[in-house]
Amino acid sequence: MRIKGHLIDNEAQLQDKLDLIYKKAKEDNSSFHGMIELMKNKQTIKTAIHNIKSNRGSKTVGIDKKDVNYYLQMETEQLIKLIWGHIDNYKPKPVRRHYIDKGNGKKRPLGIPAMIDRIIQETARMVLEPIAEAKFFNHSYGFRPYRSCHYAIGRILNTISRSKTYVAIEGDIKSFFDHINHNKLVEIMWNMGIKDKRFLTIIKKMLKAGVLEDNQLFPTELGTPQGGIISPLLANIYLNNFDWMIAKEFEEHYARYTVKHAFSTGLRKVVRKHKKCFLVRYADDWIILCEDKVQARTLLTKINKYYKHILKLELSKEKTFITDMREKPAQFLGFDIRAEKMRLKNRIAGKAIPNKKKLNSKMREILRDTYNVRKTTSSHDVAAQIELINTKIIGISNYFRIGNSARIFVRCDDKIRYTFYKSIKNKHGGGVFEKMLTPAENLDNRKDRHKGHKTKVPFVEVDGVKIGLTKMSFTPSTKALLYNYDTTPYTQIGRTIYSRRHGKVDKKMRPTIYSNDQINQMVLYQMLRQTKNKRLYNFEYILNRDYAYNRDKGKCRICKTGLIPTNIHCHHVNNRLPLEKINKLSNLATLCIRCHKLIHQKDLEDSILYKLPKLKKYRELLHI
Repeated sequence: MRIKGHLIDNEAQLQDKLDLIYKKAKEDNSSFHGMIELMKNKQTIKTAIHNIKSNRGSKTVGIDKKDVNYYLQMETEQLIKLIWGHIDNYKPKPVRRHYIDKGNGKKRPLGIPAMIDRIIQETARMVLEPIAEAKFFNHSYGFRPYRSCHYAIGRILNTISRSKTYVAIEGDIKSFFDHINHNKLVEIMWNMGIKDKRFLTIIKKMLKAGVLEDNQLFPTELGTPQGGIISPLLANIYLNNFDWMIAKEFEEHYARYTVKHAFSTGLRKVVRKHKKCFLVRYADDWIILCEDKVQARTLLTKINKYYKHILKLELSKEKTFITDMREKPAQFLGFDIRAEKMRLKNRIAGKAIPNKKKLNSKMREILRDTYNVRKTTSSHDVAAQIELINTKIIGISNYFRIGNSARIFVRCDDKIRYTFYKSIKNKHGGGVFEKMLTPAENLDNRKDRHKGHKTKVPFVEVDGVKIGLTKMSFTPSTKALLYNYDTTPYTQIGRTIYSRRHGKVDKKMRPTIYSNDQINQMVLYQMLRQTKNKRLYNFEYILNRDYAYNRDKGKCRICKTGLIPTNIHCHHVNNRLPLEKINKLSNLATLCIRCHKLIHQKDLEDSILYKLPKLKKYRELLHI
């Protein structure tokens, strides 16, 4: 299939093209060409920059010291041509080495690419992902859209309960991201149907960009940098053949497809002659459920050979185990997985409990922050520290809520409360803590979370607002759900399923309000009116005006008139902001031409302001 990227003018058409690529990759063994043309499409570039801008790491700089704002403030055509030039003659800059703390006290190396390379990586990821998603094994859950570790745990617990596979192989690949073989990865991508040699060349150049650490350049003959936008996708592609190799041992055994009904009749045919085994993978962590230890040892020997001779990888002998979960828990993604007999029932079920070591490392961080309350100098500082602690409490409790964790949460709450009490006593003396307690439902922070909870929690009052310390036990335990495999961002049905399950409104991708020619003419006209020091109509403006139009549902913010290209203006709500803030989405409003003129008109009749009350608000913001 040759991908025709030049026929895409707006976000809706881009989504349709990605949907078509996914469909073709799913249906047959299509070969894909023309991927560079789709990368270079203006709408692909705009969407890629928007994705990066929305990411927390958009302010992190590479070796060139440029963040995303540097490129957002460029003229549109200048930025597009710059990216085209980089893609046509791609020479990525070395990644900047940065270390972050791991839970075990060690450091994890990250590679931070230059921002221009991140933009190109994101365009490549957007083009590559629908092909890869169509080829991936159903039960890999890491770094994939709409999936999470909770679905991986749900799959394991459900499989233990239904299939009587109580022996687990816990796999750990030694320094996986640092040992990915570049030639093997390109070979896997080629066999996946990616036959665009120019695209594969760009991927290989990304991998061989090198690492800059302490002003010294290190070549990268192996591995993909953790921190690169495209690295997680490439890692999943590298392990995809391993997934299918295990799946063909039982779940996807070829014998299933030699009969008419593969799921029912075919599965029974396989069960008669083969022992059951099930793989669940999350990035480079995986677990295989087997019927007994003999089967597990045989399979582990096969996996070791496959990794060594095919993928050029090695399993860590210290961290790879065979575990009978009826006797001892298997550890996966921060949980202890057990196979326990159910009360009052003669059967065994899967059970997940927060791993004590993992939970304690997170708790130490919270208790340290709680201890530091005694170092604060004002009630404002105490409130800020409480909200910092709350953020971590909610994050941890949301992660572990799928386990049997209610009692554990109560114990953690007791530790946090006691540490907070000691900090207040140290700061103010005895007797003050009891005066700082109030029912959680009376707090002004996180009202939805605290609604209906009468348990007393410590708080501090700042400017008449009660800011209180939340509890882990306010997070209700939930069952780990199974993933619906029709859920994907590359079909309309998949997007709808995701929206309904997560209570999110499926975004309407309205066509862009102007053609590219109209945009260029308008921007040129507006720029000629500006001084050189105040060119407002840069790439960020072009990018965000369409998102403002979508946010405002294609209607004027003041009179609610439906808008068409001949009757639309994009208004700067506060035109006194500096250039790096003035074109942010929050400062743009979609208006009809009439309302926009009324906002800027000096003398306005009271009758008009009475009919259009929002008009007065926008005029006041401009100090008219």
